[in-house]
Amino acid sequence: MKITPFQAITLAVFALAIIAGVIVLATTKSANRGNSFPVVIWGTMPVAEFNNAVADLKQGKAGLKLTYIEKKPESFDQGLIEALASGVGPDAILLPQDLIMRYRGKVLPLSYSSMSLPTFKNTFIQEAELYLDDAGIIALPFAVDPLVMYWNRDLLINAGLSLPPAFWNEFIALAPKLTVKDKNLNILKSAVALGEFRNITNAKEIIAALLMQTGNPITAYGPAGLEVKLTPPTLGTVGALNFYTDFANPVKPDYAWNRALSNSREMFTAGDLAFYFGFASEIAKIRDKNPNLNFDVTFFPQPKGASVALTFGRMQGLAVLKNSGNAVGALQAAVAITGPGPLGRLSQATGLPPVRRAMLAPSPNDPYQTIFYNSAVRARAWLDPNPAASQAVFQSMIESVTGGELEVGRAISVAGQNLIGLSRGL
Repeated sequence: MKITPFQAITLAVFALAIIAGVIVLATTKSANRGNSFPVVIWGTMPVAEFNNAVADLKQGKAGLKLTYIEKKPESFDQGLIEALASGVGPDAILLPQDLIMRYRGKVLPLSYSSMSLPTFKNTFIQEAELYLDDAGIIALPFAVDPLVMYWNRDLLINAGLSLPPAFWNEFIALAPKLTVKDKNLNILKSAVALGEFRNITNAKEIIAALLMQTGNPITAYGPAGLEVKLTPPTLGTVGALNFYTDFANPVKPDYAWNRALSNSREMFTAGDLAFYFGFASEIAKIRDKNPNLNFDVTFFPQPKGASVALTFGRMQGLAVLKNSGNAVGALQAAVAITGPGPLGRLSQATGLPPVRRAMLAPSPNDPYQTIFYNSAVRARAWLDPNPAASQAVFQSMIESVTGGELEVGRAISVAGQNLIGLSRGL
């Protein structure tokens, strides 16, 4: 049957109308589903803290319908992968910064038409830019936990010191004054837990911060995927790792740590460690472990003469999963949950600084909170290809030096190559 041009145009118009109608109907159903079905969120944050943050959003008939499920940190990643594979995963997750690369292709980005790039950067702290992608915003920042320095006031007073060091080079002179050894040169009290890995809490994050303070981002995301910047080693990265490992070298005057000692946080809470590098969230654990410990908190040390102050920060952002059956509702929830109200309640409940710049501007009355707030602005992190595997890479890098197997430059090169291998598995 021959169709005239007029008939062809008429049929095309009807076809377009039908397609448009289907799109509108699908969008309307999705929107209605987002308003009437609960949004299921998984994360490792304690359920009481999360629910406290969103309490106001869930009130009333028009309140958000949210179900938060707390997962153990050690099983979160594997459990989520298995859930997604079986099609029973949540609508959204609290995405840690070290799992961004692992889930980059599994989340539904928020488009820059919904939140522009300048608006995002002006709203959230700089570390949050790890969540930016060419396709949009991978996750909306929710929480940050910066690395700070805890110090024992009594040990410093006994050594005739009134203030903690602000710069790394000061530790070289302080180590002999604060480290106490017996006649067999066994360390009884230590100035600082640096040099080794397995018995230093947060060793990976401390080393990452030292490397980033040299200007090395460790990794960066480019057109070819994740690029490892650790190799070839630079004068800065070699110097940083030499500085770190020297504290475990018995022939060095700043020798202050070895593998035979207790865990660094345990030594600090016992009153046998002068300086401990821990996260802001650890303050309650330190107090509970030893209520009589006379300690204080200050900023994570910086290289002398550094133009930008930097520390490590653990961050979590709300990310909507691509396979969510309630993507519209989940995106709406993510925007609402990361607003000033919920983030303010979260900060009150956890003692952690907020991730919004405007909320960090007022100076808190609590001196510890002042340190935490300013540290949030300084917080940085890196795109980790596989957090569990890279933990082993960092440990091997340090222990190959302290064990005398490799010189520092070679150890960094090997670590860089191992990270490249991990990045290819993404």
